[in-house]
Amino acid sequence: MAGRIAVLGAGGMGSAFAAHLARSGADVVLIGRGGAHVVALAEHPLRVDPPDGPSWSVEVPVARHAGDVPAGSVDVLLVLTKAYDLREAVASAAHVLAADGIAVPLQNGLGTDVPTADAFGDERVLVGTTTVGAAQQGPGRISVSAATAGASVTDIGNTGRGRGPLAPGRELAATLTAAGLPTRVSPRVDELIWGKLALAAMSPLSSVLRVTVAEVWRSPDGRALVERMFHEVADVAEAEGVRLDRAAAWAHAARTFAGTGAHYTSMCTDVRNGRRTELSSMGGAVARLGAAHGVPVPAHDTVLGLLAVAGVR
Repeated sequence: MAGRIAVLGAGGMGSAFAAHLARSGADVVLIGRGGAHVVALAEHPLRVDPPDGPSWSVEVPVARHAGDVPAGSVDVLLVLTKAYDLREAVASAAHVLAADGIAVPLQNGLGTDVPTADAFGDERVLVGTTTVGAAQQGPGRISVSAATAGASVTDIGNTGRGRGPLAPGRELAATLTAAGLPTRVSPRVDELIWGKLALAAMSPLSSVLRVTVAEVWRSPDGRALVERMFHEVADVAEAEGVRLDRAAAWAHAARTFAGTGAHYTSMCTDVRNGRRTELSSMGGAVARLGAAHGVPVPAHDTVLGLLAVAGVR
C-alpha cells in the first residue's frame, strides 16, 4: 500500500480519484478550498454517476483547506487541481508531505513539474498523466466517463524536474490499480505526456462547438479535424525532441474517444459554465512552441482564434 494519500483538488477529477480510493479501503483524504462541494462531502457520501449502470456512493474523508491537514502526515500527494491553480495550490499544501513522501501532479498539459518541484523539491516529485474522465455535477455529486470504469490508464515517472524515487511510485500504482484506476510506472513518461496532449486535441475543438466527445467523434468532419490537430501536436513534440509512435498514439486516441461517449471534456465543461480553462497549458502551449520552432499548426491557430473571439482563456 502507498500509505496515506491526499488528493489535492476537489473538482470532478480529484473527487473521482478520492472516491475510488476510499471505496477500495485506502487511507485517503480529499483536500479542497472550502467550496460547497467539500462542505457537502463533510456531511454526506459522494455520489458517483457512471455513464451506464447504477450510481454508487462512498464516504470520502475531506479537509476543507490544506491548512487543516497536519504537517508531514501524507505519504503521497496526488495533485489534481486545474493547471492555472497549480502553483498556488502546491504552495498551500507544501507542509502536508512527509519527509520521504512524493507529490504527483496529474494535470493536463505541459510544465507541471516546475511549480510542484518548487514547492516540494525535485527529488520528491514524480509526474503523471491520466485518461480518467470526470466532472462535478453539483455539490456532493460527480459523473465519470465510460473510459474511467477500469479502462482508463494513469502513468507516472520521472521527467523534467520531477526526479523522485520510483519505488513509492510503484506502490502508488499498485494502490490505484487495486482501486479500479489502472496505473503503471513508465520510463517513457515524456512521450506519454505528449501523447496525452495529442489526445487532448479534442478539448479545444469540443469547446468551440460546446458539444460532447461523442458528438464530435461521430461527425466525419469533426473526426478529421481532431486528427489534424493530433498530428500538429506530434509535429511540435518532435521539434521538442520527443518522437511519438503516431500510429499507436492515434489508435489509443481513437479508442478513448469512441469509449468516452456523451461526456463533455473538462475544458468544454468550463467553457459552458463560463469558467477559466486550462487552454494555455494545452493547445496554447502547442501553438507557442510551434511558433518558437517554426512548426506550422494551422488547425490549432484556427480553433484557438475562435475560442479567443468567444472570450475563452
